[in-house]
Amino acid sequence: MLLFLGKFVLFYLFCSALFALFKVMYYNISKKWVTKTADGTKLNWALNVFVKHGKKMDSNDYFVMGVLAGWCAIYL
Repeated sequence: MLLFLGKFVLFYLFCSALFALFKVMYYNISKKWVTKTADGTKLNWALNVFVKHGKKMDSNDYFVMGVLAGWCAIYL
C-alpha cells in the first residue's frame, strides 16, 4: 500500500508538471499566432479558445492528472 501511495504521488507530480508545461507552451504559441491571423477566421477563433483559458491549471486539470497518476501507479 505504501508503494502504491509513493508511486501515485510521484506520478501525480510528474504528470502535473508536464501538463502545466504543455499548457504554457501551447498558450504562448497560440498567443503569438492569434495576433498574426485575421479576425473572423476559423484559425483565429480556435486560437482564441486556447488563449482564453490562460496558463493556470484549474480543478478539472488536477482531477485528470490524479486519474492519470492513479492509472500509472496501478499498471506500472
